[in-house]
Amino acid sequence: MVRGRIKFKTKERYRKAMQDVIKGLGRKVLVFKQPIKNECPNCFYDKFTSSSTGNCKWTAQEARDKQDALGPGAQLLYKFFRVGRCPVCKGRGYLETQRRSWVDCLVTWNPSEDSSNNLTFTPAGTEGSTVVRLKTDPKYFDTFKNCQKMLIDGIECKLSKPPTLRGLGNQTTLIIMAFTTEKPKLDSGEIIKEY
Repeated sequence: MVRGRIKFKTKERYRKAMQDVIKGLGRKVLVFKQPIKNECPNCFYDKFTSSSTGNCKWTAQEARDKQDALGPGAQLLYKFFRVGRCPVCKGRGYLETQRRSWVDCLVTWNPSEDSSNNLTFTPAGTEGSTVVRLKTDPKYFDTFKNCQKMLIDGIECKLSKPPTLRGLGNQTTLIIMAFTTEKPKLDSGEIIKEY
């Protein structure tokens, strides 16, 4: 037996304890995944320019019949236009389907009070970023790796560096570092009075 090695039983006990801490003290974080892009059903897509060609696929009657077949109150997918911007995709050539999911995370704002969280005063104004560290289950690795943004405690944040796995055996906890540059709103109590 090799000395200095951590036994599997100890690693498993540590993993379960960390998951209990995350479940007990964690908060819900809304993660916005990369959206799914589908070609617009109403206009032709130009792959060279990655946008709409500005030409409708249907005649006026065909577009009306297809939209009526979807039923009343359905999303607008078919509307005739002669030339210009497609009324369905607004000229992009594709429709986006937003994907999001809720994840339980242990949230720590400003995990280390060092220079990375300090405000910078420039001639253009005050700027700076607030760092947040999230700890969660490793099964959400792909969710965070490909996310567009996160909503943490009502504040929009972005990933600052790729998620990492930490803990005993390197498989216990997923660590995510994110940041926000969102400023406090004028009507909130967060504004510090200038004397």
